[in-house]
Amino acid sequence: MKKISALLLLITTMAVAQGVEPPRDSMDFFLGYGAWLPGLLNDDNQLTVGSLFLVGVETPMFQSDQFRLSAGPGFCGSDRAAYDGVTSIMLNLGYRKYPFFRPYAGARGLEPFFGFTAGGIIVWDSVDDSFENADSKSTGGAMLGAELGARVKVSEDMFFDLTLTGEWVPIGSLLAGEAEKDLSGLRIQGSLVF
Repeated sequence: MKKISALLLLITTMAVAQGVEPPRDSMDFFLGYGAWLPGLLNDDNQLTVGSLFLVGVETPMFQSDQFRLSAGPGFCGSDRAAYDGVTSIMLNLGYRKYPFFRPYAGARGLEPFFGFTAGGIIVWDSVDDSFENADSKSTGGAMLGAELGARVKVSEDMFFDLTLTGEWVPIGSLLAGEAEKDLSGLRIQGSLVF
């Protein structure tokens, strides 16, 4: 967490020091960090809240529309004694709509948005070293999601996104001793766009 915070602070400082505003038609990059809450639809869910880190690129806004590509790891723990937790690698393509975006309005301060994501995920669990009889499992599959959030202006060429994403992930392969094959849940993420 400290390393990621230091990295975000360094990127912010470098971008502000340049003082050059890129054209609005340029691609933007983003770094995101947040919480991953998988398996929320399961009856006996023993997975605990974890963290995720995503990096990506987004297209310029085309009359309030935008596409984003992101990838990164996600981690969560498990309250089951035999397992340490679950690790994942996510790849998502997203579409966003900014309903209050006004073309040629100049600098923007606060922009609510909604969107949809689709992609893939690879997941595996970690067995506690003290349990020799527990088997580690891995799986992968597709994931679909819907997101709500807001973009806040940080500087002339930098923004901060706060996003809540509900995801349908119909896989799990009984990872970490879970009784159901479903990792559907929530992601809460903050992203620095530059």
